[in-house]
Amino acid sequence: MNKFNAPNHIFQNWNKDLYIASKNDVVYDDYLNEIVTYSKPFYFGRVNYQPLTTKQMEAFIKAYGETDNNIVSCLINYTDDGKIKIFDKAYLYGANPSNETNNGDNANYVVRAYKRQNTKIMILFEEIIKEDNNGES
Repeated sequence: MNKFNAPNHIFQNWNKDLYIASKNDVVYDDYLNEIVTYSKPFYFGRVNYQPLTTKQMEAFIKAYGETDNNIVSCLINYTDDGKIKIFDKAYLYGANPSNETNNGDNANYVVRAYKRQNTKIMILFEEIIKEDNNGES
């Protein structure tokens, strides 16, 4: 009798790499356009982040408003408090900061919420939708 051996299973995909680029300052160009600067991204570690369930998404929409973007949550330890802040950029699902021109360019999520819980800190990431030069996603 053969066992079904799926190429990916929950325990292989449980913890995934997470990189963070911390938000620094907002600077202005010659035309007074705001440009947000980010620090050099750092490797946070391997974290179990998952998309929100239906009930969690309903609570998110009530708190932050409607969104069409993917929302991902994770729990981190209190020992990591302060390493991640709201509006920092995150590299999830295989994205990484290699070969970036500007810090944060390759990031695909932004930290939307940072909530201290009883024993952990919950972080919500919102997907960044990037457009090409033609204005298409």
